[in-house]
Amino acid sequence: MQKRAITGNEFEKTLQTDQWIKREVRPSMKWSGKGRNIFKKIESVGYDVNKFNLREDSVISKSDFVFHTDDSMRFEAKKYEMMMFKKWIMYSEPFFKVADVKQANLVDKDKYNKFVDDFMTHRQDIIERVLNEMSQSNLGIRCIDGFISQDKLEFKVIKRKGWEGYYRITIMVKMK
Repeated sequence: MQKRAITGNEFEKTLQTDQWIKREVRPSMKWSGKGRNIFKKIESVGYDVNKFNLREDSVISKSDFVFHTDDSMRFEAKKYEMMMFKKWIMYSEPFFKVADVKQANLVDKDKYNKFVDDFMTHRQDIIERVLNEMSQSNLGIRCIDGFISQDKLEFKVIKRKGWEGYYRITIMVKMK
């Protein structure tokens, strides 16, 4: 586990109370197409983004804590100072990505990167749905030195180069 993840877990332990229970919810995107992994599903639709759809049973939510008597009251925890949110920082990468050698062996980089480009251009319907649902799935972000409520945050989706030059679709966040 990365040091960043370990110290994040330590920070989250300090936030647990009788009222706020640690119950992590992470995005679980379920895509159309056939195959046992995301890359086979993309290949099964012939790298055609218009045939690649997000299923309705996907979980488009992100939170770390829930209020003990109200499951709709959730927040995300980030071991950052609030001032870090004055600039755009990564919030989530819920779509699809190549993150290691094993995954890279499953997909051609050029075909995959073209697919990501096409997805960003032609599937704004899915991108907007994910952005809207994800950004409204909790009350805000608990930082080291305070809380930033959802109404004080803005989100955007970008494409960036990730591991070994494979593109990633990333949700970014900052304070308004």
